[in-house]
Amino acid sequence: MKNLFSIAQITDFHVGRSITFPSGRIDLYDELLQTAAKLRSMDPQPDMVMVTGDLANHGGDADYLRVKKVLDSLEIPYHLVVGNHDSRAKLRSIFSDHPLLHSRSEYIQYVIEDAPIRIIVLDTLAVGSHRGLIDTKRLDWLDARLAEAPQKPSMIFLHHPPFETGMPYPDSLGLDGKEELGKIVAKYRNIEAIAAGHTHRDSVMRWNGTVAYLTSSSAFSYKLEFHDVDDIDPLYNPPAFRIFRWDPEVGLVSHLCYTHKYEFGFTEGVPEAPEN
Repeated sequence: MKNLFSIAQITDFHVGRSITFPSGRIDLYDELLQTAAKLRSMDPQPDMVMVTGDLANHGGDADYLRVKKVLDSLEIPYHLVVGNHDSRAKLRSIFSDHPLLHSRSEYIQYVIEDAPIRIIVLDTLAVGSHRGLIDTKRLDWLDARLAEAPQKPSMIFLHHPPFETGMPYPDSLGLDGKEELGKIVAKYRNIEAIAAGHTHRDSVMRWNGTVAYLTSSSAFSYKLEFHDVDDIDPLYNPPAFRIFRWDPEVGLVSHLCYTHKYEFGFTEGVPEAPEN
């Protein structure tokens, strides 16, 4: 069997929030528990888990502690990316056993070097805003890190999307500085993929010489809406996560995985699959 390396990307838990759907009221912490159960049941299990932000909806200690307990129970190495609902200080305090979070910089940015594919984590938090920001300081850091190993296959993880999705409401909460980010990414041909969350929907785009993935929330979705709207109601589609499988002979392959069945099927009209 090939010696493959797999990364699970889970994102946007918003623990601490409950939402009423047509099927009933859902505590989003329960969705995190089901995501963890699904990851533990996989054979083979992922080699690493990347958590791409919005761990807790309000950034409270109690909710972060609940998230940490679940993530620790995976017994799989996991790494954190800061989202717009997150607090850098709280992440560093609650997850004090994660040394990569504790750099001299104010930002939570770091590189994972000891994996078959090099992983770069970017901080897009703009405190007090749901929009993201990648400013000159953070961009210079990224450029320097990419220049250190321009031949090694690499991935970039961040919370906010680096591209516009065509959905006006999510795009209004997008990433400031994405054009400058794109110029840096375009300089390097070894970036296998960029992975983000934030929109609570699955989207993929060829972007500045690589492939950029937006991964569905592991808690709840939003409607596919191409019109200008003031807000979008949450939908309870099956929560999902993404698996990236790295094979040096083939490249990087992405799979979207659903955590459990949902009796009402997909809200966009796809019925539940029959039992085998």
